[in-house]
Amino acid sequence: MRKALTGIVLALAATGAAQAEPMTSDAAKKQLFSPSKMILHITDQSAFGAGMRQAVNLTLDQMKAPSQMAKFLEAGYGYYGAVAFPLSGDGQVPPTIIAQLNTPEAAQRAAIEACQQANGGQCVVAALMLPRGYKSRDLTLSQAATARVTESWDDGVAPKFLAYSPTSSAWGIAKGPTASARTAIESCKEADCIVAIADQ
Repeated sequence: MRKALTGIVLALAATGAAQAEPMTSDAAKKQLFSPSKMILHITDQSAFGAGMRQAVNLTLDQMKAPSQMAKFLEAGYGYYGAVAFPLSGDGQVPPTIIAQLNTPEAAQRAAIEACQQANGGQCVVAALMLPRGYKSRDLTLSQAATARVTESWDDGVAPKFLAYSPTSSAWGIAKGPTASARTAIESCKEADCIVAIADQ
């Protein structure tokens, strides 16, 4: 799935470390962050030349306002994300923005790849789209998957499993009498999907 905004390339891809063992939904909720609050975390700008750095900072200043982050969330462009720019240029090329990945590390790698494919030169990640209060934890999921777990998981149906792909935005849920880890992985629809949450 690919979404587009005027002047901005958005891609959905990810790479990340696989979780070793599934956890219960109660444990997962303690790991996950709020799906309704997102920040733009500015990264090191020293790789850019002075002129390009000024253009990058102007763009990021416009993006980082809480009201703008809320608009991104409302449009479906949630964490984990990254904003990449060409390393050199006149600052007129729009950024490449990656949204709805399962880890920030995956977003960084995907943003650089997409930016370099679009622009034909070296690119650098200038900012990350993160949940408010982010810190490293054992489980991270995209904002969309996080919302599903934290806001509407407890519907009284069991067993229930959630699987996700560390290398894409894919995730899927299997629930009910016939649900299993295998059917959750099948619903995730990517070859590398693994079970993150299991309530039995």
